[in-house]
Amino acid sequence: MAEEAEATEPAPAAARRTRSKPLGFAITLVVALALFVGIGLLFHAQTYASPAGTEVAKAVGTSTVDGVSRPHVTLAFNTYPDASGSHDGVPVHPGGNSAWPTYGPTNQFQVPAHSLVTVTIRQYDSGGSLNNPWFDKVRGTVGGTATINGKVVSSINPNNVGHTFTVRGTPGTDPDFFLNVPLPLVPGDSQTDNGKYETVTFSFVSGSKGLYAWNCEFPCGTSVASFGGPMNAYGYMSGFVHVV
Repeated sequence: MAEEAEATEPAPAAARRTRSKPLGFAITLVVALALFVGIGLLFHAQTYASPAGTEVAKAVGTSTVDGVSRPHVTLAFNTYPDASGSHDGVPVHPGGNSAWPTYGPTNQFQVPAHSLVTVTIRQYDSGGSLNNPWFDKVRGTVGGTATINGKVVSSINPNNVGHTFTVRGTPGTDPDFFLNVPLPLVPGDSQTDNGKYETVTFSFVSGSKGLYAWNCEFPCGTSVASFGGPMNAYGYMSGFVHVV
């Protein structure tokens, strides 16, 4: 019996199969790049710029902290139960969700490096309980305290929190810097038009030059654990401190 011939694929078909591999890879790469660019454009479209611009700390002289004389500056801003306010006639959040709570009139602050920074926050919002009571303590301030309506405190009731002002260095910027100040809620369902607010004042020594991110750690949003909505939409409960 004649020996059975070995089955082989016609040469043209084999060539086409070989050529299809790099073609398929190229198509996959193009699709991946398109998705990457599209996602990037989507995030870019979600950027936020306050009409108030960057709040630059005001110089008020020098102060001595732990035996070191430092430039002394001040900052002042507010927390609101909604984003319906305006700055010089322009909405604080143009095109944003006016029903979401927000810091204002801006989310960008600038302070000099290695300086004493005294911050005054008027807290107009109601609140509730922290998911993590670790954030009910004042951390990173001079003396480890803050002053609330004239009373010096080192922590507040974790069930009576309106917001927190929590600051960290971004990657590559002063990894040892950390600041957390809990802001007490205003009793009842406060709105800015009733004039009620809590005044929180504290001081801290700024870190080295660089970009620092701040956010609120009180779950005042929607969705899972109330950390959706304004909590993950840039510009409401988050922003940056520029140390120059």
